[in-house]
Amino acid sequence: MSHPERMVTSPDDILAIIKNQQICRIALNDDPWPYIVPVNFGYDYQDGRWTIWFHGARSGKKMRLLRRNPAVSVEIDGGYRLLPAADACDYSCAYASIIAGGRATIVQDRHEIAAGMDRIMRQAVPDKTFSYRDDMMKAVCVVRVNCETLTCRRHAAG
Repeated sequence: MSHPERMVTSPDDILAIIKNQQICRIALNDDPWPYIVPVNFGYDYQDGRWTIWFHGARSGKKMRLLRRNPAVSVEIDGGYRLLPAADACDYSCAYASIIAGGRATIVQDRHEIAAGMDRIMRQAVPDKTFSYRDDMMKAVCVVRVNCETLTCRRHAAG
C-alpha cells in the first residue's frame, strides 16, 4: 500500500471526518458497469461496526439495482485543497476519504425506518428532531448498509 502514514484507524478520527460531510456516493452493481449515485446519509458506529443509512423513492433505478444485488460500496470524501509545488509531478492535495463495502438492506419495519431517517436528518441538521408523516413513511425507502469493510485515509497539508 502506498503512503501507509495516511491511514486513519481511530474511530474518533473517522467520526470527525464523517460528521463534516453531507453527501456520500453509493456504488451499485449494474451491467455493464457500476452505477454511482450521490445521496444524503446518516451513520451509526456501535460495537466496532459501521452502518451507513440513506433513503430514496420506492421505485427507480437505485432501488431496482439494490433489490437485484445488495452488495454496495460507499465513498465519502472532503477536505480537498491543492498543495502546489515547483514541479508539476510534485503537486498533491490535502483530503480525507472513506471507502466502505457491505450489504444493503431496504428497511421494512416502521420503527427502523424512522430510526434511519433520524440518523440521516441528524447528519444534515444535528441540533433538531423531526417527526415523519404517515404519507412520507409510506413513500420513502430507507436503506441500511452494514459495512463489512471500511478504510479511511487522510493527507493533511504539511
